[in-house]
Amino acid sequence: MRETISLNDSNWFVGAVAPQKFPAPNDFSRVEGWIPATVPGDIRLDLFAINKIPDPFLGKNNEASQWVDEYDWWYRRELARSKFDPRNSSEQVRAFLIFDGIDYQSAIYWNELELGKHVGMFSRQVYEIPREKILETNRLAVRVSGGKQLPRVKLNAPEKIWRRVASRVIPHAPQASEFPERYATLKCQMSFGWDFAPRLLTCGIWDGARIVQTREIFIRDLWVQGVPDGRVRVRLDLDARNACDARVRFEVRGKNFETDAQTFEIPFRIEKRGAQAFSIQLENPHLWNPWDRGEPNVYILRATISDANGELDSLETTFGLRTIELEQNPRSSADAAPWTFVVNGLPEFIRGANWVPAEAIPARVTRADYAALLQMARDANINLLRVWGGGLKEKRAFYELCDELGILVWQEFPFAGAGIDYFPRDQEFLRLARQESRAIVRTLRNHPSVALWCGGNEFIPRVNQHIINLLRDAVAMEDGTRPFKPASPSQNESHNWRIWHGLANTRDYENDDALFFGEFGLQGAPNVETLARFLSDDALALPNAEWDYHNAERRKLWRYAEPILNQRGIQEISLEQFVQASQEAQLRGLQIAIEHARRNKPRVSGCAFWQFNEPWYSICWSVVDYSRAPKLAYAKIKELYNPVLVSFAFPRRVRKAGEILSGKIWLVNDTLHEQRGTLSARHNGEQVVKLNISIAPNDARVLQGLEVMLESGENFLRFEFQNEKLVSTNEYDLNYCDTGEIDLRRAVLASAAGWLRTSL
Repeated sequence: MRETISLNDSNWFVGAVAPQKFPAPNDFSRVEGWIPATVPGDIRLDLFAINKIPDPFLGKNNEASQWVDEYDWWYRRELARSKFDPRNSSEQVRAFLIFDGIDYQSAIYWNELELGKHVGMFSRQVYEIPREKILETNRLAVRVSGGKQLPRVKLNAPEKIWRRVASRVIPHAPQASEFPERYATLKCQMSFGWDFAPRLLTCGIWDGARIVQTREIFIRDLWVQGVPDGRVRVRLDLDARNACDARVRFEVRGKNFETDAQTFEIPFRIEKRGAQAFSIQLENPHLWNPWDRGEPNVYILRATISDANGELDSLETTFGLRTIELEQNPRSSADAAPWTFVVNGLPEFIRGANWVPAEAIPARVTRADYAALLQMARDANINLLRVWGGGLKEKRAFYELCDELGILVWQEFPFAGAGIDYFPRDQEFLRLARQESRAIVRTLRNHPSVALWCGGNEFIPRVNQHIINLLRDAVAMEDGTRPFKPASPSQNESHNWRIWHGLANTRDYENDDALFFGEFGLQGAPNVETLARFLSDDALALPNAEWDYHNAERRKLWRYAEPILNQRGIQEISLEQFVQASQEAQLRGLQIAIEHARRNKPRVSGCAFWQFNEPWYSICWSVVDYSRAPKLAYAKIKELYNPVLVSFAFPRRVRKAGEILSGKIWLVNDTLHEQRGTLSARHNGEQVVKLNISIAPNDARVLQGLEVMLESGENFLRFEFQNEKLVSTNEYDLNYCDTGEIDLRRAVLASAAGWLRTSL
């Protein structure tokens, strides 16, 4: 008889109080000036809605909202007794208050009763509301500490000395300074400021909220594990007032495919609190697959518990039938780490992208927002998204949509950018890390799209072994069905920042000998129309200081755009021309890296470019900007990530008209089927090759050599592979040649950092 009262609405109010150290006393009566609020929401969103702050994403307006961190905040709303189940006079009926996420330190009050205090952005809060405390009119209030009250890192004397020395000696971005304050919290690390995001310390009830009513039994959690032969294990986490005999009914049906419903009824004994496990066997099982391997079939399972007097409680979840493993890459060394993703027994080459939060204020993200971005990812032939460790455990809709679209998810825990130091080691922090990591796993483990747990982003596993052990234990205890990687990068994986941060030539991508390419990319300025949305009129010129506030790295933007501008003889450079050159440089860099990875399969098992999206109006590495306008690289990714790719490998150096360019034509087939058809190549529209070819499933091979004489002016080489239809295309600007060279000091530091992260 489960009844749910949604608290996701605009019937809330919010008000400020003076900051106090958490946990703070109940100072609800001191709030003045209540304003309307929305849940899910954020304090800044509510203030912006009534024009108390300007839009923090435009210009430098974010500075005008930093005062929000100086206060603590109260949410409140009223609930009439009539909102509750009409049978609420019965002592058999129970009511539970549930928050899916409050950011970051909170205390919950029902009328004057404190239900509990909590620290952590990602763990769910569940409180039973005593029936005798439900009055004719009830006040639900939530106290949330502001950014000023976030925990601080506690350093010993050697750590303080190291921070002072290292900050003067080691060049780094602000978010990578030694022992920054963000280490002390497990909220979204990006909110403290990153090289593509502002410092914007979010605060509020950022995810869903509701009240659930049941009879004597409450199903706290429903965990479903399914494998391809149709065997399904179901575990119910139950909260009962008394031990009793009952029966459970499982109804299983397809969510995104047609199938007859299957039901199973099992009698069992309920104890007062604990887990109960059951096994069922599905007939005619439909497997979940990544989209390029088959259908991503998602099941719905509904569990209903009853006794002689009827239904006690019920809960519904989704799941899939599949297995996921990591195996050693073919042709890799005997001691190499396993990097080949194997789904349902079949190897899957990863054509991936790095996903960052879709909003710097994540409360604002809706299912429709996720749907639009994820469909763009799917349309670009992306089969995996790495949910970066400086971001979030995203909202439920993100994972549901990845399940239905057949996009694999590499999920990281909220640890990021520790450089060469380490996260806190005190017991209070480790308790928090254990709480949050276990909660993340419990929340996401039913989603078949989640393929890998990873400890986080860019830290040294050995000096953070206290965190790695804790996370590995959390994964083993709460899941145990997916691989775990200690960090990214880890052994035999690269984050190749010699290009861009080291200013290296883009041809350097072809020297990367990692087994998996986890990060690589170049900034590309967004379209002029997008720039006009967030920059002042004065800043709508070539890169300037206002660009810097929105994350532009001007020296590097010029470094990679100039070869294209010079190649075209452009001297009086307009904003439009700079943007075009910047985006083309991003496109060509990604093309070199991705094709190098794909030509080297199966020794290389995948790549994930940095980055797919962005959380605010940024001048960064994204291929889709905040307004969802694609950059030139987005369309190129569609070609480069086609499961069937034609690639042309040739030496990258400056050439003149009349020279012969020699290279090799490759065909890459990531599908499970042999590909037969006709391959043609045209140089400036004139056909230079036409071949009837075939390639085995899951293969990459050289077809033949090709020589092209360069002409004066443009030199575009276009390939097409087709059978009954056009299967794949690819195009090269043979005039493009990056003429820049690496900054040796930066390159040495980048290489040293990479070695430390992957070798220790």
